[in-house]
Amino acid sequence: MDHVIQELKGIEEIDSVKLHPIFTKDPADWMKLVNHQIQVTTENGQVHVGHVYTVDPVSESIVLISPVGTSFETSSNIALKLLVGASVTDVKIISEGTEIVKRSFNQLFRPAIDETLSDEALNARKLKLKAWFEKNRLPVTLGGDSQQYLTVAGVITVQPPYTEDSCLSTNEIILSRIQALINNMPDDVSG
Repeated sequence: MDHVIQELKGIEEIDSVKLHPIFTKDPADWMKLVNHQIQVTTENGQVHVGHVYTVDPVSESIVLISPVGTSFETSSNIALKLLVGASVTDVKIISEGTEIVKRSFNQLFRPAIDETLSDEALNARKLKLKAWFEKNRLPVTLGGDSQQYLTVAGVITVQPPYTEDSCLSTNEIILSRIQALINNMPDDVSG
């Protein structure tokens, strides 16, 4: 299949059959637009300006985000637009993405993390949770670059800030039980 796609790259029509854009445009080119401020013109003549949050390379749909206010630095509210690929007629890059935009995008759709916790407080919370798991006879190990993750029974990873919302697992049943256990952890667990 890969050799067929390689042969089709750059070819828009074979034997009078129009190929889907996924075969004629490199998805990596679309990904280069992420975080950049662009101007998009649609088939009805409307012009949309914003920063690219993501692009679907198959449908060529673009998600634009703009700050409500003057900039991402001063505004916590955003306006989101989904531009369907079939309606897009022109795309122009206005400016490249800045670190502020990248940082804002990384925090957009994630739960708010209590950033006021010091390294000591995070470590204390980690050790307290580890002790709680051990008290409930669950095997728990430390992992990650600087031993910052807790791995429970080899199937659940708990990341900082060690809350029920910072658990990762593909097993939904075990995940919900571990989250409930974290939620029911008393304040006086010794770590």
